[in-house]
Amino acid sequence: RNAGRLLTLVNDLLDLSKLESGNTRLQVNEGDLTRFTRSIGFAFESLARRKQIDYRVAVSEQPLPAWFDPVVLEKILNNLLSNAFKYTHDGGWIQLELKVASDGNDVEISVADNGIGIPPDQAAHIFDRFYRIRRSEQSTFGTGIGLALTKELVELHHGRIELSSRENEGSSFSITLPISSNAYPAVEQATEPVLHELPSRQAPKPLALTEEDQKPADQRHVVLVVEDNDDLRNYVREQLAGDFQVMEAINGREGLSLAQERLPDVIVTDLMMPEMDGVELCREVRENPLSSHIPIVMLTAKAEQEDKLLGLETGADAYLAKPFETRELIVRIRALIERQERLQKKFSGERVFKPSEVAVTSLDEQFLHGVLQAIEQNLDEESFSVVELAQAASMSRSQLHRKLKALTGKSPNELIREMRLQRARELLEKGAGNASEVAFRVGFNSLAYFSKCFSDFFGLLPSEVRQKRSP
Repeated sequence: RNAGRLLTLVNDLLDLSKLESGNTRLQVNEGDLTRFTRSIGFAFESLARRKQIDYRVAVSEQPLPAWFDPVVLEKILNNLLSNAFKYTHDGGWIQLELKVASDGNDVEISVADNGIGIPPDQAAHIFDRFYRIRRSEQSTFGTGIGLALTKELVELHHGRIELSSRENEGSSFSITLPISSNAYPAVEQATEPVLHELPSRQAPKPLALTEEDQKPADQRHVVLVVEDNDDLRNYVREQLAGDFQVMEAINGREGLSLAQERLPDVIVTDLMMPEMDGVELCREVRENPLSSHIPIVMLTAKAEQEDKLLGLETGADAYLAKPFETRELIVRIRALIERQERLQKKFSGERVFKPSEVAVTSLDEQFLHGVLQAIEQNLDEESFSVVELAQAASMSRSQLHRKLKALTGKSPNELIREMRLQRARELLEKGAGNASEVAFRVGFNSLAYFSKCFSDFFGLLPSEVRQKRSP
């Protein structure tokens, strides 16, 4: 916990340093501000339930086209809401509200609570760096950086922040921001496509993936987002859409079905969900050989150590506490994909034509062991193909394709062909027949095709292997 606090302090200090040096530049573009604000707000719902706080997100569902910097505004809102939850006792109330000015050029976003409040003589210093409220009975941890950083970020966004507070009654922080493009010079207007685009209120649809033998038009990695809150799920989808293909599920049960049908590259799941929670989803994914290889990121407001351990013990690969920064989520996902690709290289670098050489120590290795055995037992069968291999593995062709690609980087056809060629070379090196005889023994009915495949794979002709063996 102390390490997490120290990391937060370091990150805040770095952000302040960047602001001072002019290295933080505003990048606004047009998006739906109400959806964005609701998404940030709903990320605190689980924390509110845990602290039994009456938490209200008073933000309309009506789309509000506005110009804003999503990275800067996310930090502002997270800081204000985190501050409210930190200083509001269990059983209290907190409200996030968004209002549009009468001229339509500005918005006011406020975070109010009935927490400890701020004494009048200290309110003037609340935005000073390293300033903390002096209350001997209040033991809540703080650094005095969060509100100072928030104020500077608001001013970077051409806005202002105001505090209204009464000691022992609560506080209200209000920020006013311009939302018209005219308020921001061209240098502050982003040229990249907006990620927080105006919403489509349609229910999420599963992503249609191409068949295994076709080259997909979009070769980005696939991420499955499992979250029951519509606004938060939509927000995560929009933030990931620039880097990944995204599938969606509204609860753990639907997420499990999609995971086993589509075999995404990474699963991002909430912990608390109806029908099936994130822990059970994680357990089911890990215990099924079909999906056991898929990395999982768990999202939750329950940031206590025992909760993290529970998620990790059931097979989660990473644990991210709400509220989280989307950049950190993207970095975590990329790191898991890179780890999976390193495992692919490990598996694909092995001499796969001998199943006995694979150590059976995990579900994934057991799966590979079974696949390799099925191929080995049918090497001399010319008709043995992906169809028969999928039947032996109790999977559909597309599931088998995605599972093998995830583990080895190879398609079923490539694996079958490579095992045939590996066995052919072994036979040629032992002098077990000439090229034509060996070709038929490993399932090739055309010597010319066998010679071409052999040459492409090994860089020499079958006849050259026999010549090297000859005294």
